[in-house]
Amino acid sequence: MWSLCSKAGIRCAGLLFFLLMLSLGAAAQKKISCQDGDHLEIDVKQIAIQYAASSFVGTLSSLSVLGARLEVAPKKLQEAATATQQWDEFLKGLAAGYNSCAVTRQQYAEGLKRIYPRLKEDAADLEEMRKLISEGRQADERRLRSLVDSYYDNLRRFAQISGKEIILERIEAVSQQVTSAQAKILQQQKSDTEAILAKLKEITDRNTQAPLPTPAEVNREISEIRKSLLAKADKAEAAYNKGYELLDRYRFEEAIAYLQQAVAEVRLPDFYLALGSAYRELPDLGQAERVLREGLTLVNGKSDEKHEAPLADQLGLVLLDKGDLDGALSYAQRALKIDEKVYGSDHPNVAIRANNIGQILQTKGDLEGALSYTQRALKIDEKVYGPDHPDVAIDANNIGAILQTKGDLEGALSYTQRALKIDEKVYGPDHPNVAIDANNIGAILKAKSKRDLDGALSYAQRALKIDEKVYGPDHPNVAMIANNIGQILQDKGDLDRALSYTQRALKILESSYGPDNPSTKKVVADLERMKQAKQR
Repeated sequence: MWSLCSKAGIRCAGLLFFLLMLSLGAAAQKKISCQDGDHLEIDVKQIAIQYAASSFVGTLSSLSVLGARLEVAPKKLQEAATATQQWDEFLKGLAAGYNSCAVTRQQYAEGLKRIYPRLKEDAADLEEMRKLISEGRQADERRLRSLVDSYYDNLRRFAQISGKEIILERIEAVSQQVTSAQAKILQQQKSDTEAILAKLKEITDRNTQAPLPTPAEVNREISEIRKSLLAKADKAEAAYNKGYELLDRYRFEEAIAYLQQAVAEVRLPDFYLALGSAYRELPDLGQAERVLREGLTLVNGKSDEKHEAPLADQLGLVLLDKGDLDGALSYAQRALKIDEKVYGSDHPNVAIRANNIGQILQTKGDLEGALSYTQRALKIDEKVYGPDHPDVAIDANNIGAILQTKGDLEGALSYTQRALKIDEKVYGPDHPNVAIDANNIGAILKAKSKRDLDGALSYAQRALKIDEKVYGPDHPNVAMIANNIGQILQDKGDLDRALSYTQRALKILESSYGPDNPSTKKVVADLERMKQAKQR
């Protein structure tokens, strides 16, 4: 580690050389005029190759899982592991900021030539700690904490330069929820890091599909009532703006107080929608249902379809979470009907509603109905976004899962392979989504009547390789895929290799979850069956 200018100016010379290299050897790059001088347009794919963090991800993820062996597992370790998996987003922010002049040449150099090497050094030291713990040796917990603090502080600075610090704020907020008493169920079959990632993705996906009204949108409505309710409108506006800001950082419990204040001042449908959504994420499903029903009562009979549809859709999702499938279906269909009327039959909102109904029907066991609605969502998304969009991949995967449950394995294979092809194109060959697709294809090939066990093995091994790279060798995801490979090898008659993979899976799960976890017990049972088969 070193300061910007250190002994004999050597580091400064290195920095100047780096800045000079930004100008040399890149004549074909687009030149952008900024206040601090010309910027040569940065290709994020190129810097992602040069400044990769896959080794950091593996180390931090494995270390967070092995943290169970420590007397005190630092909470920040889970947050650091989760944040490291967002490295590509930080790089994208850095490149976009540099290309738009929001990031200066000096900041760009600081990120890649000062902070990245520090992250690399800390990650290397953490890897040594990981090896010690995995070998059952005693680790210096004070040093571990110091290394994690240093690593996380550097990662935060990189995120600040990239304009992506909100990602860390969201991770910290979700981490607090996942480690609270309310979220223990979520953690029963997941590591802390995996639980945080799952919750983070769940919330992000919900916000993408059904974004809450922004303060600017709500403030336009407030302006209409401002003339007669000026004082209340000012208070409501300020409260909603603060509540929205906290929601955007996934600090739901803090947001609720401000959103309650907004509702108390002015009864706007958007306020009820935001408050109900915050309660759902907390989660407090009873309060979420109450608030959303109050919001719907407010708009009933007023021909306010703009607000009725999102309130009905959100209430349907709350009822789905509560297990009230008939109620969930009723409100989801109500939202779909409104959106069809307001936007037309081929609008992305209609695709979202149709896909939600498909998931509800699949949960109810109505596979034909689920298939019909999900295929409709796919058709709309193909028309709106084109054939290679991530939403199309999601639809294809959902259809594959429905067809697999129906027993149509050929159809399931076709749709899942399509999802894989899209995800490879969108995310690259080593993304967790690609691993999920590959593992699903392996399971389908194994289940077919004319089983392609060699193909199943190939896809499962690919999924294993990706997850080892993304999560590290000691992660529960790796264990699950290793166990799947063991099952395939057993079906192939290769019991020695099957035992090896299944024993590896058991070792990871015992370390991560302990012997009494359902996942661990399942692998123990699989291992016993293999041993009995070998004895015969």
